[in-house]
Amino acid sequence: MRSRLPVLRQRRRYMVFVLESEDDSGMVQSRDLMGEIASSQLSLFGDSGAAANRLRLISFDGQVGLIRFSHFHLKETRAALAAVSSVRGIKAAIRTKGVSGTIKSAREKYLPRLVKLSFESDGRRIERKDISGCIIRTHGVKVDLCPDDRYKSAGSSARFLGLTSLDLCGGHEDADGTADGL
Repeated sequence: MRSRLPVLRQRRRYMVFVLESEDDSGMVQSRDLMGEIASSQLSLFGDSGAAANRLRLISFDGQVGLIRFSHFHLKETRAALAAVSSVRGIKAAIRTKGVSGTIKSAREKYLPRLVKLSFESDGRRIERKDISGCIIRTHGVKVDLCPDDRYKSAGSSARFLGLTSLDLCGGHEDADGTADGL
């Protein structure tokens, strides 16, 4: 069977969600979860509404998942996910993290990285008069920093600081930042 030309295909959106359940073991199967979502959608919008949305579970690891749907049905998809109250008799709730137009951008924006963060993982450092520490991870102009002074992140549960190149450069001509090899 021939596929449709890209201009004739229906546009899709991808939603990243988190399943919060009473069962902390993460033993919820993807087919059970998709059955509950489909049942919820069917009861809310009927056969024609469910068929028009064309929900499909792309990935699910027991807690975090990615679902594909029609771009016309964003509100209906959010409602269907919010209406799920249990999966196989275990109380559960689905919280959406975000929506994107491609799988790649949805994973980059909303899915947690699978790399283990360590204090010396990158080996690069930032030494400034107001902040210093080890660079944990960089993503574009964003930098995750483990500060040498623990009081910099006091009052929050975060162990790392999130900075941008503007924070590091400060808009000054002689400032070192991402342009100088960060």
